[in-house]
Amino acid sequence: MFTTYDLFNNVNNMRHVLNNFFNENYTRRTADYPYVNLYEKDDNIEIAVLAPGEKVENIDLQLIDNSLRIEIDKKADYKDSPYIRKERAFGKFRKSVMLPYRVDPDKIEATMKNGILKIKLVKAEDAKPKKIEIH
Repeated sequence: MFTTYDLFNNVNNMRHVLNNFFNENYTRRTADYPYVNLYEKDDNIEIAVLAPGEKVENIDLQLIDNSLRIEIDKKADYKDSPYIRKERAFGKFRKSVMLPYRVDPDKIEATMKNGILKIKLVKAEDAKPKKIEIH
C-alpha cells in the first residue's frame, strides 16, 4: 500500500514538538526552584540550596516532623522599569525536602556563601541503629 507524503504534516509536527519543549522546560525551571542537592555522610545530612542573589532575610527554614521546608521570597529587581525580556520568576517559592531519618533539631547549622545555602543536619540519637546483644 502506498501513502502520500505531505511536507506540511512534518512542519506542523515540528512546531508542536518545539512548543512543547519550550513550555515544558520553562515550567520545570520555575517549579523546581529552589534547587536542592542532598548529601548523606555517616550520621549527617548536608543540603545545598542554590539561591544566587538571594538575601538571608528572604529565606525561611523550618524543620517540620521529618521534613525540611525551604521558603524563599524572591523580590522583583525592577519595579518601575518594564522588561524587554524576563526569564526569571519572582514571588514566594517553597520546597519541602523529606529527610531519610529524624534529625536533632538542636544541632542544625545553616550558612549562606556565594549564593549557596548550606544546611547541616545530624541524625537524632534515637534514629541511630542500636546493636542488640545476644545472650
